[in-house]
Amino acid sequence: MKLAKSLFASGELIKILVVDDDKLIRWSLKEIFSQEGYTVDTVATAKDALKQAKNITYELIFSDLEINDENGIEMLRKARALQPEAKIIILSALTKQQIEPKLDSLNIFSIIEKPFKSEQIKTIVKEALDPTNHENESENRTEKKNKRVKAYEFLIKNKNK
Repeated sequence: MKLAKSLFASGELIKILVVDDDKLIRWSLKEIFSQEGYTVDTVATAKDALKQAKNITYELIFSDLEINDENGIEMLRKARALQPEAKIIILSALTKQQIEPKLDSLNIFSIIEKPFKSEQIKTIVKEALDPTNHENESENRTEKKNKRVKAYEFLIKNKNK
């Protein structure tokens, strides 16, 4: 059963956030992930992505770097502050060689060049969700959410500094 494989030992469904201003990409990834039994949220803007990341714990964040309302790397830095445990996968028309120098210390799991194939996406998801790649899963979700809220408040407080 596909749904069973998408559950953590805690019994909670794996949640994936997709951030891309291309409606077809959002739809395609939602279809791929939903068919595999994952819970998927899709957004078109950095603002909406950060709002989601403040309120929901995601195991995976798939994001384009070219987002209309904000630089994708800056958005991912803010998302990382809110979601320190999430695996970030970048989707981009740029090559890995073009992206990697821009990342500085941003910890990401993988870069996928567009166009991509559904099997490539499924393989990356399986690798990202492999239990050997998880750190500190014993920390409870309430503590994680509190950390995200504090990080978000810090970002808002220091936005104009």
